[in-house]
Amino acid sequence: MDSLLARALLRNGLLLILPPMTITFGLWAALPPSYAMDRFWKEIPPWLALPENILRILVFALPAFLYFGRKEKKQALGWFLYPAGLLIYLASYLAQIFFADSAWSRSAIGFTAPAWSTSIWFGGIGLVCKDTWLPLAWNRAVYLICCGLFLIFHIAHTALVFTRLS
Repeated sequence: MDSLLARALLRNGLLLILPPMTITFGLWAALPPSYAMDRFWKEIPPWLALPENILRILVFALPAFLYFGRKEKKQALGWFLYPAGLLIYLASYLAQIFFADSAWSRSAIGFTAPAWSTSIWFGGIGLVCKDTWLPLAWNRAVYLICCGLFLIFHIAHTALVFTRLS
């Protein structure tokens, strides 16, 4: 198999998106009613919803054009952040599911944890996916900046939902 094709398939950054999506789609229905789609997206202003969703598409699609490695120090840090971030993300869901009435889950930081905890595994992806298999110049900062912008809108959205519950 051609080495470019092997990188594009076997080390494709899209593979790193699958575990967090499994957590999200596997556990979303078990979350408390305040996270239900019809309530979570109710009355979200377009200036918030539109950039959040455009950036969401971007940060989840870009890894398909990247491949991951482990040779440099930043990639080693990324391989630490990625699984740690997945565990924290999973824990944020489980806390909301099993301890919905706890002080943590009812706090702003606890309620928004499923949103802000994504920053850790996104950071991991951004660090391990240094290169693209496309014939383009690439810098991992592009992905990390897109993730940062997405998180601003995503966390703001979740915080807005939280304030409406209070």
